[in-house]
Amino acid sequence: MASEDKTQEYNDDINRMSEKLGIPTPHSIETPKEETSQINQILSGWGNRIKDTFGVLDAETKELSRLRLIHCNSCYMRTGNGCDPRKSMTNNITGETVNGCGCNISAKSMSPTSSCPLGKWDKK
Repeated sequence: MASEDKTQEYNDDINRMSEKLGIPTPHSIETPKEETSQINQILSGWGNRIKDTFGVLDAETKELSRLRLIHCNSCYMRTGNGCDPRKSMTNNITGETVNGCGCNISAKSMSPTSSCPLGKWDKK
């Protein structure tokens, strides 16, 4: 992944500078897995939404989205086409009170690795 390559190059640069200056090498900088995962989910969802617009989305992803949207269509957290972060409800699995994620529902439903903040649909 490109961001991992940049991180590795940055860490290599820091190591070389530390050696030249004779100072201890600081800890490596890593991109948190959740951040990378969330970015991938967003890009996957929007990419699939664009594919659907052009009629080239695979049938499995299209059906996954359709099934997920059944839950979303009547959800209290939904405002327009978004999962409203100003609203909160209890997660069906954990029992925690959670806020809406703020995502565009039609795009998020097309990301196979995404999940509902209420636990109404899980990752594929």
